[in-house]
Amino acid sequence: MNRYAIHKDGPGAKRVFLAFALAVLLLPMAMLGQALPSMASAMAAAAENEAGVLQREVTSPDNEMQAKGVPGKDMQSKRLFGVIPNYRADQKTTNYKPLTVVEKFKIAREDSFDWPNFPLLVGYTLQAQVASRGFHQNGGFQSFGEFYARSFGDQIIGSYMTEAVLPSMLHEDPRYFRSGTGNFWRRMSYAASRVVVTRADSGRSRFFVSEVAGNAVVVAATSFYYPDSQSAAEGAERYAMQLGNDAVSNILTEFWPDIRIRLRFVRRYLFAH
Repeated sequence: MNRYAIHKDGPGAKRVFLAFALAVLLLPMAMLGQALPSMASAMAAAAENEAGVLQREVTSPDNEMQAKGVPGKDMQSKRLFGVIPNYRADQKTTNYKPLTVVEKFKIAREDSFDWPNFPLLVGYTLQAQVASRGFHQNGGFQSFGEFYARSFGDQIIGSYMTEAVLPSMLHEDPRYFRSGTGNFWRRMSYAASRVVVTRADSGRSRFFVSEVAGNAVVVAATSFYYPDSQSAAEGAERYAMQLGNDAVSNILTEFWPDIRIRLRFVRRYLFAH
């Protein structure tokens, strides 16, 4: 799973986390709001053409395969926003096929070592270092390597425990199966609930022990190299933040294909003018 979560090593960490989350959510909306007035007339004029494009997408080979129970490659993007590795994403189908142990470890490996992780971790490491009592107070660039190693350790331990080791031992499926149907709130609640609900290798729904217990193991293991976060209260807060981070990851995974379709329309409009 995506391990880009802020660790509470200082009193400002939660505020920085909330500010970062709000910025991520509000910045695209603000940018879109500035463009809406000039786009309104063009959208109306292009509606008929867009309908034809969407109709062709519906009848494309990928979506015909999806209708038959085989997920199309466009519907199971393995990188959120084209950057964040998300190899556990898959499309819900009528023909369930369990993963082998080798396939579970492959997902964990790709989520841990896919190349975008390395530059992404630079940004998250700097953010965590600032949240932990300030950048310069933590040794500046001289201590950056230590913070980066911690973040990379979180990524590896978290991915392997929740996507490979425990799912293999407990015969659970670590994938997130995108619903793609229903209204917004139904899909939102479905995505958030997949933090505690998964499929067994038999195909039946069950409590997601690998996620719930696995993150507890991750918090306990990583506490050894977070000397300022070893109390029970701070461990519980890190655990809750990690589950919340995974719920957000599920929600983004659920709606990312829809966002891609709309971004294609916006991109066509921008390049056409």
